[in-house]
Amino acid sequence: MVKKAIFLLGFLLMASGFVYAEDKFTISGEVTFQYDGDIYICLLTMEEFQDFNKPRHELSQSPCKVIKMNTDLKKAGKVSFTFDNIPKGTYCVFTYQDVNMNGKVDYEEILHINEPWSSYKKTIYAIPVWEIVKFDLEKDITGITIEM
Repeated sequence: MVKKAIFLLGFLLMASGFVYAEDKFTISGEVTFQYDGDIYICLLTMEEFQDFNKPRHELSQSPCKVIKMNTDLKKAGKVSFTFDNIPKGTYCVFTYQDVNMNGKVDYEEILHINEPWSSYKKTIYAIPVWEIVKFDLEKDITGITIEM
């Protein structure tokens, strides 16, 4: 009887691990670009997005993947990205290229980002708007193409 109880308990623990594992997803794709400068590929929550979109935001403080520009990368004009084991939630994928290499988000005016940027969900505005660029992550999203 004790062996059956231990077996059942082990089975339930293993099954709950599978359920938990199903709540993690992958987001992947590629970013195309034209200019020199490090590329920041960011998977952001609403709070992180709001911090990122402040003029003069320090890029080193962002939770982004940083792709250091080099000759081969510049020649290819594109870079692949993957975010693994991401929990279900609401996010945006935002890309930014620090063309002048000053390590900050630059604005021409308060409502216009001055360096190349784009997002998974397209926007027609000069700055990204959370309500437009956000998406609910409930399954794997692959094959994204973001053009800066």
